[in-house]
This record gives sequence, C-alpha cells and structure tokens, in this order.
Amino acid sequence: MALGLVLTLAASHGVARADILDQAYAAGSEAAAAGDWEAAIEHWTEAAEYLPGRSAQLDYDLGTAHAQLGELGPATYYFERALQPEARPSSELAKLARRNLSVVRRQAEVEAEVEGRQVAWREGWWNLVVEILAGQAVAWVALVSAWLVVLGVGGRWWLRRRDGGASTPRARTLGAASIAFAVLAALGGILHGLAYDAVHGTPEAITLEAGTQLRERPGAHLPLAFAVQGGSRVRVLEERSGWVRLRLPSGLEGWTRRESVARLDQPWVRTPVRAEADAETPPAGSR
Repeated sequence: MALGLVLTLAASHGVARADILDQAYAAGSEAAAAGDWEAAIEHWTEAAEYLPGRSAQLDYDLGTAHAQLGELGPATYYFERALQPEARPSSELAKLARRNLSVVRRQAEVEAEVEGRQVAWREGWWNLVVEILAGQAVAWVALVSAWLVVLGVGGRWWLRRRDGGASTPRARTLGAASIAFAVLAALGGILHGLAYDAVHGTPEAITLEAGTQLRERPGAHLPLAFAVQGGSRVRVLEERSGWVRLRLPSGLEGWTRRESVARLDQPWVRTPVRAEADAETPPAGSR
C-alpha cells in the first residue's frame, strides 16, 4: 500500500513537471510569435529549469531570442549548446544553429572593433588537434589496439607451441603485428590521457556580458586589464571566491566575476545578463 502510494506520488509529480514544461514552452512560443522576445526568454527559461535532460530545440530557441535582443553573449552560449553532441540536434536544426551563430559572431566582431574589445572564437589548429586526441575515438583506438596485442601475443604463443617452438613465418608476422599494436596502444593512450587532462582541466566557456571586464587579479577594486567581447570563447584556468581566471586563444589572461561566463561542459545555467543590464541602465532623464 505504502509502495503504491509512493509510486503514485512520484508519477503525479512527473506528470506535473511535464505539464509545466509544456505550458512554459508553449507560452514562450506564443510570445516569440508576437515579437515579445523578453517574455519568450522568461517562459523558455522556465521550461529549461523543468527539463530533465537536454533539448537542442530549446537551446536554439533561447539563442534566437537573445540574438533578436542583441544579447550576443547569451545567444552564442545557447547556439553553442544546441550544437553539442549531447543535445542531439537534428541535421536541419544544426544547420540553422550554425547559420545563426555565424551571424551573431559577425555582429560581435563589429561591436568589438567599435568598442575596442578583445574577441575570440574557436582556438587555433593545435587546440583542435588536442580536442580530437581527447575524444572517445582515440580512446577506443588505444583500447582496441591493446586487446589486439593480447590476441597477437596469445596467437604467437599458441603457434610456437604447436610447431614445437619453431619460429614460423606466421608466428613472426603475429609478433611484428603485436609490436605495432603495442606501440599504437601506448602512444594513443598517453596522448589521449594528456589531451583529456588539458581539455577538461581548462574547460571552455562563453563570455556573457557585452563587455566582460577582465582584471589583473580577483577583485572589483583592482585594475582593469582589458575587456572581452560578449560571446567570446575562452578557457577557465582557475576559480576563486566567485571569480574565474580566463585565458583567450591569444594567450591573454585575466580575472572576471563567475557569473560573467558560462562553461560549456556544465549543465544549463540561467544567464544573468538581462537582470544586470536592467539594474545598470539609468532611468530616462537621469543624465
């Protein structure tokens, strides 16, 4: 009886969450159709908070809404999320997200040039090589090679035993193949391990604020080093007391507030840009 009650309550809770999610998404879609992008973001953000997993469509919609409002940092963040393999975007949605991301980046480049800010997109060719080495494909190659070494050594031992210890051409071939696979397994494993540590030790993030201010050390009272354009792709080197140390692909480094960036390797986060922008915007006639 008690178990049945618990299961009923759990099922009811799941249905209620699904209903809220559907209602919030539908309300966001209606607001977007009416051109009220701020309301659309609020509704879709509520839907994202109730979403149990990932949705490339919802990330794409949020990116489009932020782009319509000229909020290039959050727009870039959501388009990047929509393109992540974990979101499982369809080929059509991925094409649309890449196109919109390209438009947003062009706008950000113009804005950065006008405002004198640093801007950074994807890193250079060496960083792309590191990302490939850190991927699952290289790990699987190393693992399969290791198993082939085991099979090759075992097969060579069996052949030599069958032939009375004589080194036959087939046994020599298996020995040479085992050595080659051993080198491949060792090299692949080492490179994958080093690349994995490099990638996950310094995760990628997107700057959210239009002009993300980077300082020489953590602290709002410390000197400003430079400003980074919203939507730039950076790496997080360190976190300390609500501040993060970032590195641009060019090698420039600086500290900014934790809420000024959103990491791409972490679950969805509510972008705080609008609330801060509203608070910092002076009322009409105050100047």
